[in-house]
Amino acid sequence: MKSRVSIVDYSNEHRPAIRRILEHIGWAEQYITASEYNADVFSQNSEIYGAYLAIHRDIMVGFIYVQFHVWNQLAQIQGLAVDPIYHRQGIATALAERAEAFALIKKARGIYVDTPVLNAKGRSFYEAAGYQAAYIMPRYYEDALDGITYQKFF
Repeated sequence: MKSRVSIVDYSNEHRPAIRRILEHIGWAEQYITASEYNADVFSQNSEIYGAYLAIHRDIMVGFIYVQFHVWNQLAQIQGLAVDPIYHRQGIATALAERAEAFALIKKARGIYVDTPVLNAKGRSFYEAAGYQAAYIMPRYYEDALDGITYQKFF
């Protein structure tokens, strides 16, 4: 069942909700702190960054950050998270579509994202959304945690 969700631009008043979502997911503190920092940075320069939130019944339930790289004309999803209570309701899809729309506005050739190789749900999501696995990055997240990059070209 899909939820009615609104996708809005990030503002500083939403910062505490980012922490709440990531704590519900179980992220480590260093990743939560980095995500809070990214929200602030990504909301300051709309020429190269986008920071978007999913709001359901006046509650922030997810977010996505995207960056446009001028040098290679690709956009990069820098963070995507949805509160586990709201999984499988189309919220991540709505957020990814907003990031892709940002990329298209910037005339990007495509979009890519990195995720831990152990993130089975995330990997499944990206594959279902039309992203192709591109390569594995050894020790990308931590010494014992590799990353995988997914790409989607327009």
